[in-house]
Formats: sequence, C-alpha cells, structure tokens
Amino acid sequence: MKVCIYFEPKEKKNNFEGARLRKNIKGALELENIPYAKNFLDTFELAHFLSIKDETNINDLKANNVPVVFSALNCENDETARIMENKGGVSLVSPKAIRVLNKVDYIFVSDNTSKTILQRAGITTPIHIVSPGVNISRFEIVDKTQDEIFFQYYQLEKTSKFVVSIGSYEDKETIKKMMEIALLCPKYKFFYFGRGASEHHVYRKSKKMPANLRLATIMNDEVYCSMMKNAGIFLNLENSRHSPITLLDAAASKTQIIALKPFGYNEEILKDMRACMCENIDEVSKFINGIFEGKIPSSVKESYAYAKKNSLANLGKTLRNEYEQIIREAKKND
Repeated sequence: MKVCIYFEPKEKKNNFEGARLRKNIKGALELENIPYAKNFLDTFELAHFLSIKDETNINDLKANNVPVVFSALNCENDETARIMENKGGVSLVSPKAIRVLNKVDYIFVSDNTSKTILQRAGITTPIHIVSPGVNISRFEIVDKTQDEIFFQYYQLEKTSKFVVSIGSYEDKETIKKMMEIALLCPKYKFFYFGRGASEHHVYRKSKKMPANLRLATIMNDEVYCSMMKNAGIFLNLENSRHSPITLLDAAASKTQIIALKPFGYNEEILKDMRACMCENIDEVSKFINGIFEGKIPSSVKESYAYAKKNSLANLGKTLRNEYEQIIREAKKND
C-alpha cells in the first residue's frame, strides 16, 4: 500500500494547521512503515487531501479511478484547509466544499458533531471519525535552549506568565474578546497568533490595544513548540472555528485550556474534565487569575491523557485500517 498525502498551500507556513495535519499523517504512516508518495508523478493506491482548493487534482484522480479521502473540519483557522464560510454571522459549509466533498470516496472528521454538520449541509459521502493526531514528542521538555526560544524571540523574562490563542484576523469579535480579557488581567502577557497580514497590521496600529496584548502572525515551528511548552494557558475563544489539531497540541504540551461558550464542536477535548469552561468574559478572566494563582485546580493531567490517546502511533494504526478497507472496496468496484 502506498498513499499520496497532498497539501500545498501557496503561502508556505511550516507550522500552521493544514501543514501540521499533513506532518501528523505522514509521521503516523512512517510509524506504521506505510510508504507515501511525494507528488502525483509517483505511483500510489490512494490519495488523501486536506484542501478543497485541490478540486482539479481530485477530479483527475477520480477520473483515473484512484480512491480519494478528505480530512475536514480539523483546521478551520487555516484559510487553505478551511471548508466553512461566514454568512451574516453564521458559519456554514461553503458551496464549493459541499461540491468537493460529495466527489470524494470518504471523509475523515474528528468528532460526531463535525459529522452531523456535514450531513446537514447535504454531504452524502461516507464519513468516518478519525483524529487528526498529535506528535507528543514535539512538546516534551528536552533541551533548555530550544525549549526557551519563545522567550528570546519575544524578549520576555523567563519568569513571565503568559496566555496564548490562535485564530484568524478575520474574526474581529475574537480579537475584541482577547482585548477585553487582557484588560481584565493586566498582570499577565497575552499573545494572539493568526493569519491575515492586512488585518494584523490594522489591529497592531489600534490605539485601544492593551499594553499586555501582542498580536502577531504565525511563527516558525521551533518557536511555536516553545510557545506551547511554556504557555500557562491556551484560550479557545472562537465559537465557529473547528480546531482540534491545535487544541491537541495544547493538551500535549500540558498547557491549561480555557474555552468560552457556546460551542458545538471539539466536543471531546472541550469537556469539563479536560478544560475550564466559561460562560462569559468575566468568568474567563477569573479562571486565568485562579489558574495562575493556584486557586483553581488544573486539568492538564486529564487533557494530556486524552492527547496520548490521540498519538501518532494510534493514528497510524487507524489510518492503516481505514486505507486498507477503502482500497479493498475500490478494487471490488473496478
């Protein structure tokens, strides 16, 4: 069995969500000794896509009777891997995504809520629950110099307590929430990392920006890992972005997750036993202060245990079973 794992964003960012998912899948296959193709000139029995922007390639492979798998709703902060769009404040599966996902043979999503969203959107392709996985070893404390590079990169004292969030600069409401929380917690540093250069520039020039909040674009992989290892808290504030891959990274790095309700996705990791669930901004600020002051018990042990269940080794075994079954069915239909 040989598989083509395809994801080629125009803007090459080696640590944003779609690219990280591709790395996870490739790493999982390597652990299972499953070879993968590097491009379409190679030979392979199955293709696995992560972006609806690859519709032409999907069409070509389907015309040649190559079974096609698609991972959806894992990386909604990444505009290249995203399938949802915002219409009048409501997040919906885009018409293009519906068209593309109804062409492929199988769809992988991380939870039942994602499956329901796709089915309600009119997608009839079979949908299986497959975790995006997490490379636990990337977030282990192993080298002091490398582990602390985030502090050097952003000129922070190594004793600094800081909070991070990852999203998109399109999400103006999320930025507003981040600003409100930073103002309520002036003792701590806040970082928001996302995509969208023009919006990022506008926000950074804002006179209303709290002094303890830093907005930035996504950094390289080494700094990203250092950030996750050292952050005290990871905030999940956006209610329409499905980002299980980033939440699993936070869990694997033993960073406390605080989530703002309401939400109807990422339901497995965003459980009371694995994350602090908040009804409003004031409650978020109370949890931040409580966690940093040791007055509220941490749930990182439970979230880390969940991350371990979603390790690359387990993802590799799942993908082997899924791929083999899909290839067998495709051969029966030839």
